[in-house]
Amino acid sequence: MGNTPQLSKHQIEEIRQGKIAAFEDLFNLFYSRVKNFAQGMIKNEDTAEEIAQNVFMKVWMNREKLSADLSFSSYIFTITQNEVHDYFRSKYYFLHYQESLQKVDSKLEYEIDSEYNIKEIKELVNTTLLSMPEQRKLVFKLSREKFLTNDEIAQKLNISKRTVEKHISLALATIKKNLSDFLFWIFIFFIQ
Repeated sequence: MGNTPQLSKHQIEEIRQGKIAAFEDLFNLFYSRVKNFAQGMIKNEDTAEEIAQNVFMKVWMNREKLSADLSFSSYIFTITQNEVHDYFRSKYYFLHYQESLQKVDSKLEYEIDSEYNIKEIKELVNTTLLSMPEQRKLVFKLSREKFLTNDEIAQKLNISKRTVEKHISLALATIKKNLSDFLFWIFIFFIQ
């Protein structure tokens, strides 16, 4: 394999046995190559790092199935290639799903707007938000208007993820109480 690094049979056996030091050697030997290989296909460093981490996690989780007779570099790059394919497949399906939702959303928004005034629903929700405690209101707005994840909100506000989830749940319950069930689901799916 030219200058491609390889693990010895002894190192592979130690990884199979769950020896952390041997796995660290594997990681140090292959991580940058796996990441660069993924980045060459994806063209995004953050995603490539995530894929590389997934590859090593899969190797560790399946370490007992490793064979000392296999070409380890071929094995690890096959896993990497599969992870990249999975990434593109999920990205394709997500984009396709978003496009189909946008088509449905615009059609439904028109139909709903003819029966309900969307502005009135938004005003009712905003009035409800004004009556909430400041932190709950802030958490809800960061989630629904800034589209931050619960982890990002927790980090930004220096609170636990569980507290973020509780605030969002309580905010939605308050909004639901002030809207009829039908209007609440319109708000959840079409207005935000």
